[in-house]
Amino acid sequence: MGQTIAEKVFSNISGEKVRVGDERLFSPDIISAYDYPGYIDRYEKQMEELNIHKVMNPEKFILFIDHLYPAGNPEEQKIHQITRRFAKKYGFKLYEGDGIGHQVISEKGYIRPGNFVVHFDGHISTVGAVGAIGIGIRNSMIEAFATEKVSLVVPPTVRINLTGKLNRGVTSRDVFHTIVKQLGASGCRSSVIEYGGPGLKSLEMDERFTLCNLAMFLGGISAVMETDEATHEYLKENGVKDYDDVYPDKNANYSKEYTISLGDVEPIIVLPPTPANTIPISEVIGMEVNNGLIGTCASGRIKDFEQALEILEGKRVANGFKLNAVPTTTNIQLQMSELGITQKLIRAGVLVNISTCDFCIGQMGALTDDEKSVSTGTLNIPGRMGSNRAEIYTASPYTIAATAINGKITDPRTML
Repeated sequence: MGQTIAEKVFSNISGEKVRVGDERLFSPDIISAYDYPGYIDRYEKQMEELNIHKVMNPEKFILFIDHLYPAGNPEEQKIHQITRRFAKKYGFKLYEGDGIGHQVISEKGYIRPGNFVVHFDGHISTVGAVGAIGIGIRNSMIEAFATEKVSLVVPPTVRINLTGKLNRGVTSRDVFHTIVKQLGASGCRSSVIEYGGPGLKSLEMDERFTLCNLAMFLGGISAVMETDEATHEYLKENGVKDYDDVYPDKNANYSKEYTISLGDVEPIIVLPPTPANTIPISEVIGMEVNNGLIGTCASGRIKDFEQALEILEGKRVANGFKLNAVPTTTNIQLQMSELGITQKLIRAGVLVNISTCDFCIGQMGALTDDEKSVSTGTLNIPGRMGSNRAEIYTASPYTIAATAINGKITDPRTML
């Protein structure tokens, strides 16, 4: 019996052929974390309690300051100071002000196909777009910091074959929420989601990052994609050499297998209070909304803003509607400026912000009671972006742009 991509990655790391259900100690290629109260500060304290003052391979560790950024008060600045101190003491790489780490880590050329990456945040699955396996191991991170190994049971894989091409006005965000609608929010529970098929080749890298980033909302522990020409070009642009393509064996064994026709996907809205509430946009057309967010680690890349501008350019955001744009990384922010995207967004009445995680968690641009927001953020639970009484509706950049123009939920296809 052949192997899935995940089985191949874990077999390569362990030095022996492993199958689903096998438990081993695996040594990650990269151990990553970001600044946040209760994480970095706790790891520093635990390392001291364990009397560990040096690690064997400091080059494996990459830390990011991307939350509470820029610091809004002395307590937040203290967390950043702890993060800087922790990185300096152990010789860890630290990136501050470069943007959201889940994307920066690929932009900086650290991720190669076949890598195994761990983080306490499950959105590290974003790296799956370049053929790596990124897993959030929230309760085991101190094990990774202290021993550079993690105990893991090789997970099953759910295969999702993509066919066809997306229609105009439809995005990979709509694809993901369509998959949730069809499979259910736990349809890939405790599994790696493996994307492939001829339809994958029609998706740009920006769209692929979005699909992999959201894996946890299908119950998945990670997501990974077959490598192809688009992957090669992205890796080349980011200085990555000397890697092997990743792909499953033809006779690989999957726990489940599905086919999604991209041409059948339509705009989707996700209703509060959970990511499972997916409905066709037609069911909420005309509902008044007063806030929007395009950005975060899920959907703040060049493609996302280009899609929004297909609708926004030459128009203005409705009076009383506040639309924030938050690039995923500083590098993307620079590209936006060079391509004229930033200027066009500003002319349309969009508030263009620095790259930070804080809009997604309500630290900046917080919603107040009874506000309604359409967002490309990662989550729509109560309190995620501010008040527990605010409502968050998850949608694509196209849908958010169309809604921002009219001040009410609008099918973007009517404006293209």
